[in-house]
Amino acid sequence: MTPLSRRTALALLAAGLARPTLAADSALADMACAGLITVRPDGAEQTLLRGPEPFDLDRPFRVASVSKMIAAAVFMTHALETRLDLDADVSPWLGFRLRHPAWPDRVISARLLLSHRSGLRNGPSYPVPLGHDLAEAFQPGGRHWDDGGWFGPADKSPGEWFAYADVNFALLAQILEARTGERFDLYMRRRLFAPLSLEIGYNWSGVGQARRDRAMPGLRRQNGRWVPQVDASPPPAPDVAVVRTPGAPSLEAYRLGSNGFLFSPQGGLRLSVRDLSRLGRMFVRGGEGVLPRRAIELMQRPVWAYTPTTANGETDGVFQGYGLGVERPRGAAGPQGDDFFGPGSARWAGHLGDAYGWMSGLFWNRDSGAILAWALNGMPETARPPSSTSSLTAPEAELVGLGLALLE
Repeated sequence: MTPLSRRTALALLAAGLARPTLAADSALADMACAGLITVRPDGAEQTLLRGPEPFDLDRPFRVASVSKMIAAAVFMTHALETRLDLDADVSPWLGFRLRHPAWPDRVISARLLLSHRSGLRNGPSYPVPLGHDLAEAFQPGGRHWDDGGWFGPADKSPGEWFAYADVNFALLAQILEARTGERFDLYMRRRLFAPLSLEIGYNWSGVGQARRDRAMPGLRRQNGRWVPQVDASPPPAPDVAVVRTPGAPSLEAYRLGSNGFLFSPQGGLRLSVRDLSRLGRMFVRGGEGVLPRRAIELMQRPVWAYTPTTANGETDGVFQGYGLGVERPRGAAGPQGDDFFGPGSARWAGHLGDAYGWMSGLFWNRDSGAILAWALNGMPETARPPSSTSSLTAPEAELVGLGLALLE
């Protein structure tokens, strides 16, 4: 499908495309629902809703990998406040020696974890469940060693190769617990969510029953109907959703700093599109006094950029520039590029999310302060409709195009 031009997008908006009825050739017509909030540089908001399934901008959902960027903001705040050396070996904080077997002398640092250059991968037994220690994935003989499946190819040195992996952020959450003596989900609530008056949380932690009752499940079409993939029935408040083994101990018996996967720092944040836009304002305002401006600035500095001549990472087209928990598009054109926002794509920063049918995004323009926050639901796992202009899917590209038109 050819993506919408700015002029076409504006014409469609003027014609009332905000109604649920979509044009037959709209890529969004095949999605269950979608929502978007734009924030202009002057702070004015505009909104869009799409799709046949009931959805609104205040319904909480699983935002997927945008969760990483939010966790990174608090991690960086902790690092600055405690003078944590981002380039130091993380092993002492984890309580076990973390090394790539092929590179035993190469230190794995917090900076490498934050920028997905650690040499780690998600192993076959991902995620490590409650009752097991994450250390067992990195020690030969551990229940989750998986024949070394948590490590990348032996010829790719940590620090010199980008490979996106959720386990990096599980380890960062584990470090936070070990250093603060506080459970990751509770620490995130105290340091960021509560000061911003946001009723959001990792794996539903801190989210009240009334909001849980309005949860929007992730959907995929099966046999002609929309089938929930996640959050069809959130746990009753105040319970937290965690992956458990049979006979696992209660969450109250969890030992801090032993398994950073429990609260899904890599993708388990539940929030609404409106909450996303609120977090976007926090980033644009340099932490808004809740987090230090320096932390937000450091996150956005590029630490890795894809170089086609040396092929220095695994991009899938989507990841071509990365900071510390933040995507930094290069603006590479074409269907395998990251020209998500048109000619000025390199001025944007933020993060995409993709899991269980949800495709989400929170990005801001570093020059103007404009913000795009979106979520669409119903994306198939395979055979996704491609965009001709970037590595986004066609529905994502159409939704982003409509958002950019609203910002004009």
